[in-house]
Amino acid sequence: MTKKYFPITFLMLVFLCISLQGFSQNTIGLIQQGNGLEQSGYILFAPIAYNKTYLIDKCGLLVHSWDSNYKPGLSAYLLPDGNLLRSGNTQNSSFNYGGSGGIIEKIDWNGNVIWSYLISTDSLLQHHDIYPMPNGNVLALVWQKKTVIQVLQEGRDSLTITDHFLNEKIIEIQPVGLDSAVIVWEWNLWDHFIQDYDSTKENYGSVIDHPELFNINHQIDVVNNPDWLHLNSVFYSPALNQIIVSSRTNNEFYILDHSTSTLKRHLMQEELEEKEEIYCTDGGILKYTIEVVLLIANYLVNIL
Repeated sequence: MTKKYFPITFLMLVFLCISLQGFSQNTIGLIQQGNGLEQSGYILFAPIAYNKTYLIDKCGLLVHSWDSNYKPGLSAYLLPDGNLLRSGNTQNSSFNYGGSGGIIEKIDWNGNVIWSYLISTDSLLQHHDIYPMPNGNVLALVWQKKTVIQVLQEGRDSLTITDHFLNEKIIEIQPVGLDSAVIVWEWNLWDHFIQDYDSTKENYGSVIDHPELFNINHQIDVVNNPDWLHLNSVFYSPALNQIIVSSRTNNEFYILDHSTSTLKRHLMQEELEEKEEIYCTDGGILKYTIEVVLLIANYLVNIL
């Protein structure tokens, strides 16, 4: 039986055709459109390695772009008036963690920065997400650096602390002028700790009986990471007047009642701290006696 051989030139030609066919695929623009993306609309994104923010349509065509002096702080929103709300990374050397931001900018359609607000110090840094509220204010996630001594006072296991600890805050910012703002509402994690490790501390108690509080010794296996909670995103529901945040390390979502003002909480907390065996958290989740009920009612009548 006679064997048949393909000439080497023919095999090289087949290989070349296959190779050229592979390289002929699109390498820029819209590569693939999945199911459910046929509807009209636009896509806004800020590549993490660049200072630009892009707006494209569902066909991959560039509609608009904005320049900034900062790489993204991992959050950008196109506002109803056409302005861009964007967080930027200030490269704060005091916070060497993923998701760092530090500045919030509002940029108009023509690329002019019409408002900016810096949250970037040795002890505070805006991080990950921000969120535009219907009233024009902005919600922001903020890291707050705490010392070892401060954390030990809250009942943290000393074997799980490095040289500092990152507390989390959520603040509502009211823009003022070109580069200022007023913090009109705040929720601070530091006010909501409980632990069953150190009985000498004021926040010692039964963790399982207080799901509305945070166990400061949760995730104690994250010994070398002060960013133990790592909040990722924040969202506001105007219909419910509630704020929802997510924690990556805990794999949990938290819903906060936005209806109670910071002032009301502080006034009530000062009085409640004088009562024994009372736990108070934002949003009115309380364990109280009849006396405390009357106290709260009296405050609400005088303040509202």
